[in-house]
Amino acid sequence: MQALYFEEKGRLGWRDDREVVLRSGKDAIVRPVASTTCDLDQAIIHGRTPFPPGFALGHECVAEVVEIGDQVSDVVPGDIVVVPCAPSCGECDVCRAGLTASCEAIGRRVIYGTPFGAAVGGLFSDKVWVPFADAMLVKVPEGVNPIAVSGASDSLTDTYINVTKGLKRHPGGRVLVWGGVGKLGPHAVDLAIALGAGSVDYVDTDEKALTLAEEFGARVHRSFDPAWDWTFDVVVFAAWQPSELRQAFTGLRAGGHLSQLMIFFEDTPIPMMEIYQRDLTFSNGRPSSRPQIPHVLEHCRCGDFHPERVVSKIIAFDDAPEALVIPTLMPVVVRQPTLSSRRLSIADLQE
Repeated sequence: MQALYFEEKGRLGWRDDREVVLRSGKDAIVRPVASTTCDLDQAIIHGRTPFPPGFALGHECVAEVVEIGDQVSDVVPGDIVVVPCAPSCGECDVCRAGLTASCEAIGRRVIYGTPFGAAVGGLFSDKVWVPFADAMLVKVPEGVNPIAVSGASDSLTDTYINVTKGLKRHPGGRVLVWGGVGKLGPHAVDLAIALGAGSVDYVDTDEKALTLAEEFGARVHRSFDPAWDWTFDVVVFAAWQPSELRQAFTGLRAGGHLSQLMIFFEDTPIPMMEIYQRDLTFSNGRPSSRPQIPHVLEHCRCGDFHPERVVSKIIAFDDAPEALVIPTLMPVVVRQPTLSSRRLSIADLQE
């Protein structure tokens, strides 16, 4: 079988890889049919991470179940499912606490499509091994376009988690979303408005992202306004520069909350005195997406969230190595299922 590999900075390529097989009766094998990149993938592709080349890429996809073990009961071949980015057993103490990204049975750092922990393959592959299939896989409901929710494995759900953290503390609060990293910013605006934010301001320099944010209902800005000192109840931060993170804290009013969506690979100074003076809370961490994916899919089914509007490019699987190197908000690599009667409709995204 073939898998898409990170070969070197700015270059991806297909490699012949070992055929995946069931390792236990609890496993499934899936065939990705709609795979997308997140901020980490783009950072890997363009050499902004410390990861050496030579691993299978991808940790966000919707897939078709093609084979199951004899102890799997919740899915059958032909089902269309979201594959969470971090494998998990659903049974250990950590998983039962909702922290599936740190599953003790799988390994605390394991994630598809990265060299973190044990190698489990990438989600741009012909086929993918899924342990503990009943605990992991989430069926995509009828009425939800699988292409639109291809990011539910990680980025869409991660954004939901982080927007929710702030708005639970400050229902109806004033929200600032600081974008700059692809689809995360527009997703956060859409989610904040759907989840009841009183108002949303959006900062970015990407024109497409600014246009989407404005269409979703945000006031848009191309830079942070120093006059926003002590203004917002919630800040959702999705930008690259640590200096911008420091500034984002100053936008929070007393008791505010900042959720950081970004991964910084080096120790990053934060303004501890500002945090102290304003009595702020701060959250950052690899998302435990599995428990929240059903909530995200239900919001999409009901029409509360609109990830289909963020999809920027549809790519055939064969074209992925060249196409994914070109940055765009939300590229989705698509192929039709082989067992399911369900067809992936690109036209539906435009409705």
